Amino acid sequence: MYFIDWGLPTRAQRWLTIDDYVSGYLNDCVDVVRRRAKVDAINLLGICQGGVFTLSYAALFPEKVRNLALTVTPIDFHGDKEQPQSGAGYMNQWARELTPEDIDDLVEAYGAAPGSLVGFAFLMMNPVSNMTKYTIDLVDVLDDDTKLLNFLRMERWIADRPDHPGEVVRQWFKDLYQDNKLIRNQLVLGGRNVDLRRVTMPVLNIYATGDTIIPVSCSKGVGDRFGTTDYSEVAVPGGHIGTFVGGKAQKILTPTLVEWFTKRS
Repeated sequence: MYFIDWGLPTRAQRWLTIDDYVSGYLNDCVDVVRRRAKVDAINLLGICQGGVFTLSYAALFPEKVRNLALTVTPIDFHGDKEQPQSGAGYMNQWARELTPEDIDDLVEAYGAAPGSLVGFAFLMMNPVSNMTKYTIDLVDVLDDDTKLLNFLRMERWIADRPDHPGEVVRQWFKDLYQDNKLIRNQLVLGGRNVDLRRVTMPVLNIYATGDTIIPVSCSKGVGDRFGTTDYSEVAVPGGHIGTFVGGKAQKILTPTLVEWFTKRS
């Protein structure tokens, strides 16, 4: 198993686009693994923004992807608007309220979206809970070393948020949050159209029922957009991060991934 570390983008990566990550870095990584394993196609798993990169890659290079798993991945960025009963997407709503000039100003001013700024936006989705977790919630776990260490690891992980390259941010907000081009097969990367109908390999789509960062409506029910006849959806309890660290979610997530990949490999 291989894990991609994108590193810590600085102003030096100011002009990197989504296509640089998808058709450049990700494609290079896939080719290395294919060469080492002596296979034509490999299994891919993407998480959140990485899931969008991975899905785009599978549409552009379907011959190199054997099976595709997506976890808490936004696919229909306007799903929360079309299905408001499924829960609010605060980031989606905020992003749609920005003007193109707002986005350009952010990119021009910083060269990248500071990780601290993105983290603050996440905290503002539930400010009361994010305040009480350092008082009430923390007191509740002080006498349990396992729970306390898990809490501290999570806080360190949340605080260790890298910046986002400027052009990636510009595309992410304009093409995805605002124009919803991915689900409409209108996203263009490097002069190539990302057509989800070219995703013909088996797809497993995992979403979190309590996710406020990527609402259920932005992930669920998109199977008919793909070209595959082997499409599965699995719901896990909890929120965006809880999908990977929550006790209940772990009882579903890991066994599901292992079983699904094993059957198709």
